[in-house]
Amino acid sequence: MSLVRMLTLMLLFISGPSAASDIPEMYLQVAEEQDVPAKLFYAIILNESRSTNKHINRVLPWPWTINHRGTPHFFHNRAAAYRFARQLVESGDYQFDVGLGQMNWRWHRHRFSDLGDALDPYMNLTASAAHLREQYERPECNSWDLAIGCYHRPAQKPLDKRIAANYRERVMKLWSNI
Repeated sequence: MSLVRMLTLMLLFISGPSAASDIPEMYLQVAEEQDVPAKLFYAIILNESRSTNKHINRVLPWPWTINHRGTPHFFHNRAAAYRFARQLVESGDYQFDVGLGQMNWRWHRHRFSDLGDALDPYMNLTASAAHLREQYERPECNSWDLAIGCYHRPAQKPLDKRIAANYRERVMKLWSNI
């Protein structure tokens, strides 16, 4: 990918409504549409798909991220990410997280009309924010603090709760720096 194209893409993801805002416009829009706190939502997305852009020396969410069984893969473009994900699906392996919000294909593919939609930044963010909102509305996750952990690990067994708590800590650290 050329430097000019890379910088143009990065501006798409970092441009915000004002110089004071560290949250890009698309994230603010989706957060409002799904009725979730924008800063919290952006912290979750940063935790899920962040990558350091060496061209602008900034950590940003990366839309073409796929985590396959614990190994993150950062692709240069949507087509490359799609090819990788398609190969997984064709081999019968649905255990991967896809896109900005790292939606697990096994559990969340119903949120998308097809695999390509899961790699569309707006559609992935919308599905991610809807999932966060759904977690918040569950009786056992009925605070934003708890919903953060439930976003990552919705089950409520003791091990799940510990994993959710560790996840929540990571997100809270990011949240405090936004």
